[in-house]
Amino acid sequence: MALKPDETLNLNGVRVNRYILNEHNENNIPLPDTKITELAGVTIHNTNGIDGVADEAEQYTIATLDGDMKDVRVHFYVDKNGAWQNLPLDNTAWHAADDMGDGNSKTISIEAIMDSSTEEDDIKTRDNAARLAAYILYTNGLDENDLYTHTHWLNVRDGIEGDRDYLNTLPNPYKYCPIYILPDWFSFKALVGNYIYLLKEENGENIEPYFVEITTGTLNVRSGAGMEYPITARVFGGEVYRITEEKTVNGEPWGRLFSGAGWVNLKFTKKV
Repeated sequence: MALKPDETLNLNGVRVNRYILNEHNENNIPLPDTKITELAGVTIHNTNGIDGVADEAEQYTIATLDGDMKDVRVHFYVDKNGAWQNLPLDNTAWHAADDMGDGNSKTISIEAIMDSSTEEDDIKTRDNAARLAAYILYTNGLDENDLYTHTHWLNVRDGIEGDRDYLNTLPNPYKYCPIYILPDWFSFKALVGNYIYLLKEENGENIEPYFVEITTGTLNVRSGAGMEYPITARVFGGEVYRITEEKTVNGEPWGRLFSGAGWVNLKFTKKV
């Protein structure tokens, strides 16, 4: 069985076949029927590959239509070839195992079909997932700090508290997902951030990079622009760094370091 997509799009270098289940539901499988009223970000999953199948994302779409995916409904299945979109982007989904918690009701789900983190096809799938996530985040005014893992929502469901990436990466006894991306989660985040940067550059939104000198003794580098984000590194007075992006948060200027380490509060720097 082969599916004919409703349309085929190129989203940030990813071939996306749109096949909206609501419009092809001959078997009357249950489908989520509520809208996303506030988008929090993108949730990343892993599911296993299918031996001997050239287009695994299409096959997962077929399996969903046949009822073989039980109650799982995701927005995108992604493989080495591209993606198949199953749900409208303003539709809730069933993917986070948190009932109508924020995972299901406020995030767009990407299911990356992988069997490893090292094989060529799996690396391409990871890249396609990063490109697609970057496109969704960018077009909704979000960034790589609005990425979530399936494990994050399981930890929230279980009442565990912590910052976003702590919950993203803390193993949950129910499931460790995305299993092939999570061990190198911060590298994946950086990859998504790089693709967002390139989209901004393509649309003339990036600033001309410049250098700043740190003017305080020690300055925290944070994973996002704002005090609420976790510290990823520290820089020291007199050191010079290249800034590639700016944001104003709560009236304070922040700059992204060229190295990808994160963001610094520009109040504690001077241009050089």
